[in-house]
Amino acid sequence: MSAFSARILVLSSFCLISIAACSDGTGPSRKPGQIAIVDVTTPIDLTPDGTIALLEDLGSFEGKVYFFDTRTGALTHKTDVGDPGRDVVTAISATGRVTALHADPVQAGLWSEGTGWLDLPALYPDPCSADIAGAWDVSADGHVAVGLSWDGCTAAGFLWSDATGTGVYSQLDRLGSAIDGDTVPPNNRVSVISDDGSMAAGFAQDGVVDRRPAIWRADGSGFLLNPTVPDAPGEVLSISADGHMVAGIWNQDAFYWTQASNVVNLGHLPGEVDGTPTFPNAISAGGSLIFGTSGDGFLSTQHAFYWTQARGMRPLSDLVSSFSLPMGTALTGIYAASADGTVVLGTTLDDHNAQKTFVFKAPVSVYGL
Repeated sequence: MSAFSARILVLSSFCLISIAACSDGTGPSRKPGQIAIVDVTTPIDLTPDGTIALLEDLGSFEGKVYFFDTRTGALTHKTDVGDPGRDVVTAISATGRVTALHADPVQAGLWSEGTGWLDLPALYPDPCSADIAGAWDVSADGHVAVGLSWDGCTAAGFLWSDATGTGVYSQLDRLGSAIDGDTVPPNNRVSVISDDGSMAAGFAQDGVVDRRPAIWRADGSGFLLNPTVPDAPGEVLSISADGHMVAGIWNQDAFYWTQASNVVNLGHLPGEVDGTPTFPNAISAGGSLIFGTSGDGFLSTQHAFYWTQARGMRPLSDLVSSFSLPMGTALTGIYAASADGTVVLGTTLDDHNAQKTFVFKAPVSVYGL
């Protein structure tokens, strides 16, 4: 816990908007099909059951970290992660354990209510300058963390577990290949892990291609996905709860992969052209729902999307346009979803172009499932 004591913040701008708008103007509605706008800049992750959203205020000097209770609307300042220019929280487990790039020098950090910050020991004796490691995701039970550790200035993926009581690293296959003539090993990062801890994924350098989608099993063995376009960069961004499906971006296109299907292109939002970067950031409902962000945010407007096998990719705004969002509010991205798909977490821009967080709650039937 940081030097700042945890406290409940009451935000006058907070409101849960249902089909009938805010229930009575005094508190959150309990009706299904509602959206909450929260005045914190950056949504990070959801617990698997969708009850707690992990948020960070990147505009604060300390990197303030918040839990937002999606049932009650309570926003609680929990800790500080460090300089937002270098540090960021990355994921939350069902138990409330948080992973992060933490402190200075940057380390793989784990935070929990009872123990505060735990920075994992360096995996390699000679890290890269002020960078030691970063933790990128955590299993649902909070015992297994994955991420990147610096071996000199080469990135190596890691898997760390304290399931037996003592934290230990597992040996992971170093996947891919370095540039011809380079004597250092290829760069790897493990970015996501399934809720059950059985599979993990991310990217590996493959020659001149800096990122190629990569998958690792719990025993440390791994493999690269077969390229869809030669020499095009790509990486895995999300993984299903049981690890049987991953999704990511490759040559700017969104894809999903299963062992049975191999790589499948997810297409684009209606009206989007080829080459529009599309980021499938969350997989839910046993793989039947994929959520994410379309657009690069610099040269085009971003849009929050959902995908189903039957409907393809659709803008989330199609489902909430009648919910009386504040005038000028745009749903610009989705970054996490509950395991069952009933809660999603993303970003909005208001009519002054200020970024805020939204939480959308609805039964999966609204997506056509």
